[in-house]
Amino acid sequence: MTPPGGPAAAGPARKLLLPGSRPAAAGRAGARCAVSGLDARCRGAAVVRGVSLSDILERGRNNFDLVRLVAAASVIVGHSFIIVSGRLDAEPLAGVSSFTLGQHAVNVFFVLSGLLVAASLERSPGLVAFMAGRALRVFPGLAVCVLLLGLAMGPLVTSLDPLSYLASPQTLHYLAATLSLATGHASLPGVFETLPAAGWVDVSLWTLKYEMMCYLALALLSALGLWVRPKLLWVGLAVLIGIEIARLWRLHVDEFGVFDQVLRFLTCFFVGAGAYRLRDRLRLSPAGAALAVAALALSWGTRLEPLVAYVAIGYLALCFSALPLGPMRRLCGRGDLSYGLYIYGWPVGQLLLLSAPGLGPVGLAGASLAVTLPLAALSWALVEKPALALKRRLRPKPAMPCARRSPVPAILPGAVLPGAVLPLTGERDGNYCPRP
Repeated sequence: MTPPGGPAAAGPARKLLLPGSRPAAAGRAGARCAVSGLDARCRGAAVVRGVSLSDILERGRNNFDLVRLVAAASVIVGHSFIIVSGRLDAEPLAGVSSFTLGQHAVNVFFVLSGLLVAASLERSPGLVAFMAGRALRVFPGLAVCVLLLGLAMGPLVTSLDPLSYLASPQTLHYLAATLSLATGHASLPGVFETLPAAGWVDVSLWTLKYEMMCYLALALLSALGLWVRPKLLWVGLAVLIGIEIARLWRLHVDEFGVFDQVLRFLTCFFVGAGAYRLRDRLRLSPAGAALAVAALALSWGTRLEPLVAYVAIGYLALCFSALPLGPMRRLCGRGDLSYGLYIYGWPVGQLLLLSAPGLGPVGLAGASLAVTLPLAALSWALVEKPALALKRRLRPKPAMPCARRSPVPAILPGAVLPGAVLPLTGERDGNYCPRP
């Protein structure tokens, strides 16, 4: 007889789940929910209560690619107004918010970058491999784009004859300065001279040097041992936010120099990196989203609006990333087209306006997206994805074959129980190894 309060009194036995496993889903709804990363029986409750950030970090359980795609498209839309008018203040939200539409989108890019690059740092076997992986993400696509603009597009649209164009020191300067990330505003001789945004070849590239700077800052924190010391890390982030508050209080919100941009992008990046450190505690929920919107509304028009926007809009982007969007998530998860959209969007817009001067900003935005999306897909398939595949060569080969289950005997105090299964980490190529 089972004693009172024993298993029989407790009701049906529950199946224990191994670390990293998911509850079983029932029926068609359950199957769809499992694909989206949620069990059908808890999907409704999860939407209301929210999920932790760590729950969606596994690839296939988030909409990060879609968020980045929307951010890149927003940059193209904003730039279309500048291309048509030649004025920076023509972009949507200029004069209404502390940032324009495109600037808000770039801030979201940096917040997501901080989150995902921090995760990449913890997966990397060392700092050299980490920085090499970051370089493989940025420079191959950039190099092809810059060479196409300088050596293929330039001779076709320049007002000079092709030989004079290629022999011009300005052409060499454009290639060297842009590829080295020294500047994103270098011009090509005789190119786009008659357009409203005269001489601006690809202004989107100016943020890439700040992206690399953020990678270096994170690597430096890791090298100094600060990344694994949460208290010191939070003190550093608090100091950075304090400096940003002092800057915003001292300056008008639209006055940005190099120092101001460094603070802006470092703050956005480390807001994302900090979110990764809090991934097990940070919940993405409707209540949190409502608080983010309220904070943004209360700070609107004040000196603190930019700082609140970094955090609030970044949090809203993470909440959107947690939504179970089903087919849309799977479609966008096939490749990251956001980088290609970002680096090709401006020159495509300039070329379209050169060939059709009567285009308005809305028409130019639609045409630019229609032309740039296939270019971004080609860039991903032919350049970026093969370059990222080289990262596998940077990983040390395991001493023994990887296995999905690794029984570990409990031979030391505090060790796991005999037969326990270690949590698994996985890369996109399908190689799985137990965490050390």
